Amino acid sequence: AVEIPAITGRQWFRKVGTRAAQAISKVVMAGVRSDIPRIALGSVGPVVIRARAAERALAAGQGIDAAVAAVGAEITPIDDVRSTAEYRRTVSQNLVRQFWHATA
Repeated sequence: AVEIPAITGRQWFRKVGTRAAQAISKVVMAGVRSDIPRIALGSVGPVVIRARAAERALAAGQGIDAAVAAVGAEITPIDDVRSTAEYRRTVSQNLVRQFWHATA
């Protein structure tokens, strides 16, 4: 069996893609706002990542601008048929900002 402890805090999820019905995403993000914020991003690198520098910035009270800058530095998006790397970076940063404001 695998036991995962319950996570406390406000949870938030967004998938950005061409169509809601399509499984492939351009960027996907999940976040938990708590004393220890958690941010995970997909489709912005070879594997799903935790944005740990952004999490640390938010936990330290550095503000959303510091977290957004950290996400921009942490991800390694690529250009492909679905999207450009620049688009993915911008969307990722916007999602982090939306998450923080929506869960305030």
